[in-house]
Amino acid sequence: MITNKQTPKLLRYLSGALMLTLAQAAAAAEDATEDAPKWSNQGLLYILAPTLSGTQGVGDLELDVDIGSSDVFDAIDSGFLGMYRGEGERWGVLVDVVYMDLKGSTEDTFEAFSGDMDLEQTVAIASVTWRVNDSLQLTGGALYSDIAATLSLSGPNNDRQVKVGDDWVDPVVGVLFETPISSAWEFIGAAQVGGFGVGSDLVVVLSGAFAYRFNSWSSVSLGYRYLDFDYDDGDGADRFKFDLKEHGPSIGFRFDF
Repeated sequence: MITNKQTPKLLRYLSGALMLTLAQAAAAAEDATEDAPKWSNQGLLYILAPTLSGTQGVGDLELDVDIGSSDVFDAIDSGFLGMYRGEGERWGVLVDVVYMDLKGSTEDTFEAFSGDMDLEQTVAIASVTWRVNDSLQLTGGALYSDIAATLSLSGPNNDRQVKVGDDWVDPVVGVLFETPISSAWEFIGAAQVGGFGVGSDLVVVLSGAFAYRFNSWSSVSLGYRYLDFDYDDGDGADRFKFDLKEHGPSIGFRFDF
């Protein structure tokens, strides 16, 4: 039986035990928070000066496309190029979006027609990443392409204007490599390949860049980017061919948050 004289001692004991338990719980929660995987975020906005070369096909008509990098800023009406990377302890995500509206001169393979081409292109890559070690990550995901082209042709007998477009999805797999060069410089390279007949016969995306870090959250990158599409779908008048290489130097601003 607990007497009135024992009650204060009991309360002091229970209060002390409660305070000790709460302190231990707070310390454990702090340790768990410190040990929990941290999610990092990185954004990149960049400018690309690509050379476009290849063949654009509509029905039975195929046109050679050749737009040099020196002409790209005259040819571009609008564009957006950006990338997002998010990463935890091992797993992460990578999203890369390229949108360009370009105008350029064309010539068909038989040199019977000449004219202009308006090419609107959207390429979006969404990948899951898995870190192998400090320098290497494996990637796997999907590449979405949306092409809308208007061909205005002048020939010996008549003029023609053809509007055509298509969109498709390609599976892609690849690697992402990054390594520090010094306290401020680092190199980032990526290679992805896909298609495999699902959408394109083959699609290749290669990039490499040197990044200079100004502080803990901002850096500038100078690099080169290469995209190669080999897509041919449909028959007769519904045939659409997009066999195009896009490559050129890039400059971008990267920020971590």
